[in-house]
Amino acid sequence: MTGDERRLFLLKTISNRTTPISASKLATITKVSRQVIVGDVALLRAQGHDIIATRRGYVMHYEDDRFIAKIAVNHTYEQTELELETLVKLGIHIIDVTVGHPIYGELTGQLNIKNLDDVKDFIKELSSRKAELLSSLTQGIHLHTISCPDETSYNQALDALDKLGFIIKNQ
Repeated sequence: MTGDERRLFLLKTISNRTTPISASKLATITKVSRQVIVGDVALLRAQGHDIIATRRGYVMHYEDDRFIAKIAVNHTYEQTELELETLVKLGIHIIDVTVGHPIYGELTGQLNIKNLDDVKDFIKELSSRKAELLSSLTQGIHLHTISCPDETSYNQALDALDKLGFIIKNQ
């Protein structure tokens, strides 16, 4: 398989999936190294393909008719699972998390959490890796980009998170 053939295969494979596929798995299928796959994906991105790297692998970003918004929240490490569960129970997808850094500016991590299983997997991975949240850099303050079924569910999410004391309000 030539490089062009492999990149076409990667594009088709990633595009046809609804769940992420890891670079390691793609490397095994195409019989090249993981690093070659990472380079191929970088080339595909440079060509304008909207491929997103998540902690579980690559997915294609598709625009949909959902209501996209950003929310500003503040909570502890221990409250993360409650925050994420509250959102997904309302049908909301958590696309990413962003924090402001005094040197680097905005730092964003892809989450792509869409259901309770994704929440459990994320929390389990945090725990098993003894990882810190990106929001640990900002004492718990962070933004999420969320995708909501509609504006009503967005408002329900704001209300639910506000009742938990997580919403940052204008001072």
